[in-house]
Amino acid sequence: MGAGLPETIASVTSSTTDTTARTEPDAGPSTGARHRGRTVILLALLLAVLGAICGSAAAAAWDKGYDGRILPGVRVGVVDVSGMTRDGAAAALAVAYPLDKGQVVLRTPVGDMPIPYAAFGRRLDVDPLVEAAMAAGRSQPFPARLVDEVRQAVDGLTLEPVMVLDTVALATTIRTALAPLATTPVDATVTMGRAGPVTTSGRAGRAVDPEPAVAAATAAAGAIDAPALVVVPAGVTSIEPGITNAEVAAAIAEAGRLAAADVILTYRKSTWTIKASTIHKWVTFSTAGGTVTAEADPALVPPTLKPIGRIVAVPPESAIFLHTRSGRIFGVAPGTDGRALDPVATAARVVSELAARAGGAPATPVKVAWMPVAPKLTTEAAQQTAPLMTMLGTWTTWFPISDHNFYGANIWVPARLINGMVLRPGETFDWWDAVGPVSTATGFGPGGVIRGSHTDPTGALGGGMCSSSTTLFNAALRAGLQMGARDNHKYYINRYPLGLDATVWIMGGGKQSMSFTNDTPNPIYIRGIKTRSGSTGYVTYELWGIPDGRTTTIGRPTMRNVVRATTSIEYVSTLPHGQRQQVEYPSNEMDVEVSRVVKDARGHVIHAEIWQTHYVLWNGIIQVGL
Repeated sequence: MGAGLPETIASVTSSTTDTTARTEPDAGPSTGARHRGRTVILLALLLAVLGAICGSAAAAAWDKGYDGRILPGVRVGVVDVSGMTRDGAAAALAVAYPLDKGQVVLRTPVGDMPIPYAAFGRRLDVDPLVEAAMAAGRSQPFPARLVDEVRQAVDGLTLEPVMVLDTVALATTIRTALAPLATTPVDATVTMGRAGPVTTSGRAGRAVDPEPAVAAATAAAGAIDAPALVVVPAGVTSIEPGITNAEVAAAIAEAGRLAAADVILTYRKSTWTIKASTIHKWVTFSTAGGTVTAEADPALVPPTLKPIGRIVAVPPESAIFLHTRSGRIFGVAPGTDGRALDPVATAARVVSELAARAGGAPATPVKVAWMPVAPKLTTEAAQQTAPLMTMLGTWTTWFPISDHNFYGANIWVPARLINGMVLRPGETFDWWDAVGPVSTATGFGPGGVIRGSHTDPTGALGGGMCSSSTTLFNAALRAGLQMGARDNHKYYINRYPLGLDATVWIMGGGKQSMSFTNDTPNPIYIRGIKTRSGSTGYVTYELWGIPDGRTTTIGRPTMRNVVRATTSIEYVSTLPHGQRQQVEYPSNEMDVEVSRVVKDARGHVIHAEIWQTHYVLWNGIIQVGL
């Protein structure tokens, strides 16, 4: 509204809506009213005299003079409508009561929202009031009503003004106007980028409850004497975001304190330093529990601890079964626990130290956490099984001691490395895992290898160890264990069981291993035994364990597609004249099948396999010097 208009603030506690407003009657007649009253009295006396002289004709003429007009003495509120026509009275009332002129203003955080009175139909109920004024004093037919007309003219009649407004429209308009003000708060965010924290700003939201404004506006506008401007505070409140900009700033400050200094790790007399630059890479931000905090990611700490782990580590020593010269186990040498870095517990300690720093605590050294490592075979387990152990399977292979096997070392060194190994229930033995890298440091030397179409007697480091792998394969086979990787030699070597040899090799990027699994419910102890007799060497493997009642049956090998090998003479200049040397030994080409059936104590089949082997034709060669 324009300047100078009166303003009222509607009470938000009002809950009563009265859509009918009425004005109070005047305290007393004005001077003009008293004057009109005297006039009416004189007029009544005059009518009485005229009536006495002329009869009822004059009275009737007087009444007739107000046809279509309001009789004397009638007021609507503050408006004297006496003698007015319908249109005139309506016009006078509209001027006196401009109830549709004005507005309700909703005061909101984003500005005022005006709602014109006309928008919800606020107005004087003119037509019924005019009809009531026209009917005043005319309740009876003439001349019976003459006395009422005179009395009305003398005493006066005041009709209360009546206002109407659409409270539903007002409420709907307020609710519609305030609804867009409701907004959802936006949390501030922070993440750790490559160059440092990356943030987005938070924003407060708004909650809107229009009902107090509806009640206050309805009560204020429902008063007939309401001013032209009614100001109503809107029911809008601010909602803070779950994470504020200030909280993000505090978390960034925490991150700065967290990564401000190195972390010192200690173990006994040793110390290690984790640089602050490394710690900075661990920093992340967490919003758990609705708050944002800076913390170190514990998953990123363990890789930094690997150098410490190598120093802390002490390998465990398994218990050792003591046995007689014949191989029977009679006791146990106790094992010892090892020690290893506990990376998870150590990382947790580091993270805890960094969290304390983030909270403002001074830096303190962190003690490295370690954990005991049990041996594969504990003393207790060995003591429980040693008295019950018997030999489950064994095999022995003979070989000529020569430069072809580095004078037996390439066959006996694996036996020495494997001797005393214990396989826990479900554990798999793998040749290369057990023997490890083949090197001169562990005692291996050059030995024989099959290369293409000829045998190279000293062409491979560790050559000849297949005698050892074949022997252990056959011992495990006869123990009834679950067999794994196995492959045969290119041609048959008659020192090995037909169709049951097991070659091992590593060449370029390829590898052939031999493996088996302890599928018994108890540990298995492996013995590797070295013996010799003159120029003949022997390697023996024994597998000891607690019998579970299984039995093993190995079928006789069957041969098919046999092609007989021959031996030829080859004259060479590399030998002295007439000297003979056999460089290849004949081996027949053939396909061989060998079956194995293993049954448990109740006769149920545990394993049933057929090993199929193809050996190529390998002719013998005797070289003779020219």
